[in-house]
Amino acid sequence: MRHVDAAIMFVSLWLLGSMLIDAVTPKEFSVYLIGAAIAPATAISAALYWLRVPKLDFAVAFATVWMVSGMVLEMVTPAPLSPLALIVAAAPLVIVGIVINILGRRRSKPLPMPDQRSAAS
Repeated sequence: MRHVDAAIMFVSLWLLGSMLIDAVTPKEFSVYLIGAAIAPATAISAALYWLRVPKLDFAVAFATVWMVSGMVLEMVTPAPLSPLALIVAAAPLVIVGIVINILGRRRSKPLPMPDQRSAAS
């Protein structure tokens, strides 16, 4: 049942993403063009989810394929995208980078040294 649930979830996200992007982009774009541009990113994300890739690795891969999808949309558009669309395309990479940085700092904190007097007793 997990496979069917994942497939339905990612197809729904793909359609929702296509419609949202269609609503905020210029009229020259169609939902079909947008759907074709983001379909590979959705398929890769679904495959990684189905393979139960660790959460941090999944987040990095998702942010990367989302950015690539934004670049593809920029290449195929007849009219330039708004700066807001470029910010939305780059936001997942920035968020994942911040999370990785915070996790790295949290893991690298030195452990408190045990008191030498209590160890000798």
